[in-house]
Amino acid sequence: MLARKAVGAQVKPDIYVGRQKRDVSFVFDFSPMMKQLVSWGLVLVLFCLGVMLINSLRTKVGYEVVKVQQNIVQLTKDNDTLDVEVSALKSPVRIQKIAEEKLGMVLPSSFVYSTKSTTAERNIRAASQIVD
Repeated sequence: MLARKAVGAQVKPDIYVGRQKRDVSFVFDFSPMMKQLVSWGLVLVLFCLGVMLINSLRTKVGYEVVKVQQNIVQLTKDNDTLDVEVSALKSPVRIQKIAEEKLGMVLPSSFVYSTKSTTAERNIRAASQIVD
């Protein structure tokens, strides 16, 4: 029999010596439908990761809000306590006691009250006396 000689092409032998060749083309060679499914799967995975990230951030912010609210309640209690202390320090009885004991002051035996109207009346009488 006559055989043709291959021109410019290499003939691959059918039998491999040593290792056998594995067909891995199904892993890397996707059909258009398979490429579309893989791309939609990646989009779905990225979407789920985004939702998880947003939920974790919302949870973190929620915990921070609760912490700030607790801080507000504590500061309000402290402010009320300080208001009570200020009013106790401003008490007239306390001030009178300190004035008498530490400063040696005494209450006068009589009080003279003057109002604005009495002062104005006195000024008018004095003016009328000057004119006459």
